[in-house]
Amino acid sequence: MSRIGHIDDFDDNSSASLQVDHLELLAVKKDGELFLYENRCPHANTELDPMGGSVATDRGMLLVCQHHGAEFLSHSGECVAGPCLGESLRAIPFTLSNGDIYLD
Repeated sequence: MSRIGHIDDFDDNSSASLQVDHLELLAVKKDGELFLYENRCPHANTELDPMGGSVATDRGMLLVCQHHGAEFLSHSGECVAGPCLGESLRAIPFTLSNGDIYLD
């Protein structure tokens, strides 16, 4: 397992891009809970955040693709608005141990 950070490294109700080996990842922390996705929009097959910064809304409920405005639920990755409606971000399995985050 590869350690990618600590849960406290991420701001609550926000997202952050990570590169681990060859994987482009998006870490999302919503109300203290962490979610990890491949940083790829299923519509455009490009990263969600080419302009940088968080793609999470102010309360972290939605992730908004900076390319075409597709909206994804932060806790499930499901697209609920935009050109990829009904598709989902690809969840990346991880383990949280004593606050440390490890890719499975």
